[in-house]
Amino acid sequence: MNRHLQRPLPARLSLLACALAALAAQAQAQTAAQDAPAEKPPQTLQRVEIVGSSIKRITAEGPSAIAVYKRSDIEATGATSTVELLSKMAAVTAFDDGNNSNSFSAGATSASLRNMGAQNVLVLLNGRRLANYAFAAGTDTPFVDLNTIPLAAVERVEILRDGASALYGSDAVAGVMNFVTKTDYQGIELAGKLGQRTAGDQRRGEFSLTAGHGDFDRDGYNLLAMVAASRRDPALAGKHSLTRSTDLRPYGGLDLRDTGRSPGSIQRIDEGYRKAHPACPAAQVEVDNIGDEYCRTDIAADARLGPTLERVNASLMGSKSLGGNTSLFGELVLGHNKTDWRGGYPTMESGVDHRVTPGMAAYVPALGRWVDDKGVVHENSPLQAYRSVDEAGERGTRSLVTSSRALAGVRGMYGNWDWEAAAMFSRSRGDQTEFNMLKRDAVLNALANGGYNPFVPVNSRAAAEALLTDITKQATSTLNTLDAKVSNPELTRFLGGPLGMAAGVQFMHESMKEVADPQLAAKNIENWSGTSSDGSRKVASGFVEFNLQPNKATEIQLALRSDHYSDFGTTTNPKIAVAFRPNSDWLLRAGFNTAFKAPSLPQMHMGSTNAYPGEGIRDWIRCKPMGLDYNQCAYYPRLTYVPNEQLKPERSDIWSAGLAFNPSKALNTTVDLYYLKQKDSINLLDGQYLIDHEFDIPGYAELVTRDPRNPVLEQRYPGLKNGRLKYLTLPYMNVGGVETGGVDWTLRLEQQWAGIRFWLENEYNAILRYKSAFTPDGDLQDRVGGYSQEKWRNTLRVGGERGAWRVQLNGLTYAGVLNVSSPAVLQPGVDPGRMPSRTVWDLSVGYTGWKDLKLNLTVLNIFDIKPRFSTGYGGFYDDRYGPTIQLAARYTVR
Repeated sequence: MNRHLQRPLPARLSLLACALAALAAQAQAQTAAQDAPAEKPPQTLQRVEIVGSSIKRITAEGPSAIAVYKRSDIEATGATSTVELLSKMAAVTAFDDGNNSNSFSAGATSASLRNMGAQNVLVLLNGRRLANYAFAAGTDTPFVDLNTIPLAAVERVEILRDGASALYGSDAVAGVMNFVTKTDYQGIELAGKLGQRTAGDQRRGEFSLTAGHGDFDRDGYNLLAMVAASRRDPALAGKHSLTRSTDLRPYGGLDLRDTGRSPGSIQRIDEGYRKAHPACPAAQVEVDNIGDEYCRTDIAADARLGPTLERVNASLMGSKSLGGNTSLFGELVLGHNKTDWRGGYPTMESGVDHRVTPGMAAYVPALGRWVDDKGVVHENSPLQAYRSVDEAGERGTRSLVTSSRALAGVRGMYGNWDWEAAAMFSRSRGDQTEFNMLKRDAVLNALANGGYNPFVPVNSRAAAEALLTDITKQATSTLNTLDAKVSNPELTRFLGGPLGMAAGVQFMHESMKEVADPQLAAKNIENWSGTSSDGSRKVASGFVEFNLQPNKATEIQLALRSDHYSDFGTTTNPKIAVAFRPNSDWLLRAGFNTAFKAPSLPQMHMGSTNAYPGEGIRDWIRCKPMGLDYNQCAYYPRLTYVPNEQLKPERSDIWSAGLAFNPSKALNTTVDLYYLKQKDSINLLDGQYLIDHEFDIPGYAELVTRDPRNPVLEQRYPGLKNGRLKYLTLPYMNVGGVETGGVDWTLRLEQQWAGIRFWLENEYNAILRYKSAFTPDGDLQDRVGGYSQEKWRNTLRVGGERGAWRVQLNGLTYAGVLNVSSPAVLQPGVDPGRMPSRTVWDLSVGYTGWKDLKLNLTVLNIFDIKPRFSTGYGGFYDDRYGPTIQLAARYTVR
């Protein structure tokens, strides 16, 4: 057994939400009239399995909180992708829509619950797992790419808003998202969507074809095939008033115009300050608060503000009766996700080895001459260039990821037992190419021996191309599982009521391998880093679940799961949940479970990778002697992230309590409280913490690399004894914890009036507590209401339906947040202010007046609500591109 598990673990999470859903009640109409229609035979109530429990049953509400979104709910949102749908749900607290060009997993999408990150959410397709995306997010975070689940195929979405480790495994810490596709479908369905921004850009389109044959109950088989293709073009800078310039000072922000475009700026090393190149037009020269000069260039009107996304998904699902109550079933799901990004230019590094000294081919004597404050003339100063190599065009990223999932199984009934067994293979394979990257050896050779001169305003295209190369990395993530389970809704009578039981075993093997381009591995690419990893693990699991009903008012769910990890030993995690129904209108529930989250494979096995601090590092050992304040004291050394095979697992405890009130078909409301406490959270060693303790914690000084000391600056600033920060090495560590708690409230009202069916649905999620720490000795700090930590979110849907027409207005409100880029830059005693809350309204209008044809018109952000601006962040916090119009059509042939 691994040493980390030789002591008791409060480990793993589980919240299984019991049984929701069922069918209509029996028809029992009797009439005395002789000509009345014959009485229909009673319908058989069907046991259905819903995420959160393996015991099939017929209950609308159970011990755990589950949100279910049907096909009609999905269509009314106007969403064109799975992640876009999730972004409109109050329970989803964060998401990545694939628009981040700086991501190591560009083009992929993910979502989070409870602000716990995608790594703590389990994503299921028809109740089973999928392989993680080929490329990890943020260097270390495996996640399921939601693009592999085409929205056109989804019949309903189930969100279990609590942990579910006792049934599903370690990555269900914050909850489960289960996407359920069509089953037993007959006929052909054609569907399509077209849309664009009202400004005329970011066009999007989607087409799907679904065909099903065979009625399982009548014919003994069903075969269902689906193919879906979509494309989304990027927004263009010149099309929107808020993106035509990146100089955001008119809004109270920063000047974010490019500082690297030719001719750029230079630094005379002896002088110590950056100066705009003499060829820079005076109107483009800007000076920061430290005294460095920049040559600014604004964004081009045709600049793309996101990637071009192309996706193709296909699936084949079938079932075949073997006679009696036994049947075979299978799934084959294939995906093709292409992301193409163009933007920005490759930039030379600014390290000591890039300094140009007299005698080198690129040295310009006139630029090396300067006069100091005392009028002394200095000659032959070493030079440093700050500019991009833009003569050969923009750099770009192209990512192509294919996914596959094959599943085969057998299920049946024996008496009152449901049983099922299946084997699954799932894989995600990616190739990502970066275009127009600078070769470090070519740059250094050009500086020393000639070819390309960064101090010349314009070089030839051929000279620039000699420095450039393309780099490619490949990655593969696989997940193979073998599982079997049995369940019985009434195994026996116990304590006066039925005792339901489910039990199962699962064997899982996951692996993740990412191979960086050899030039990246050799650190031969300027200002760029890649990731690499190679690791695998096996997990053998068993679980048992009981459902007790000692009386009609009480229901108790007990579950226990044991997982044996090939690299972390064995962990066992329980769950208990209780539901009490004092009468038919009310339900009270409460639950507790534990969770165990093993370190991710990249955190333990990845290769080193580089990045730069977005907020800067405050190096007070230099700044204090130089008299620099907080805003001036910002350094941007290269950060090298490294793995750590000595990591401990993260452990969590989760409590929940709530109630449901359903006095009639017209009114239903639920309120659920939750609390989650996680220990030994894994994070990178914080760069600021490292510098603050560089010389007082043993071993920390070895993680810091500085430039040689500067005698000129040390003479100017007595007390300055350390060189400028150059590199920091940051390992992954168990350095913190998380405590979070909140409330979920749902409300649905429905009423018929004057022939119109009206409805109002509201979902509200409030984070009452969110504390975290990111340093080894740091106290938990309150993050509620901080940047990207909205205290609450609310979704309101109001609609009406009459005849063939259906209208719905959707409002999504985000709470205000701190006016800073992240909680890490909060200054003691300084009130950063807050940005206000924001509500965006979408309108959906549906028409079904033509046989077999459904039309839906959606206007997203119909009132053109403007984005909030963060002066602390220096940019817009919300979408800047204005309304989107979409038209969807669905034609069915039965």
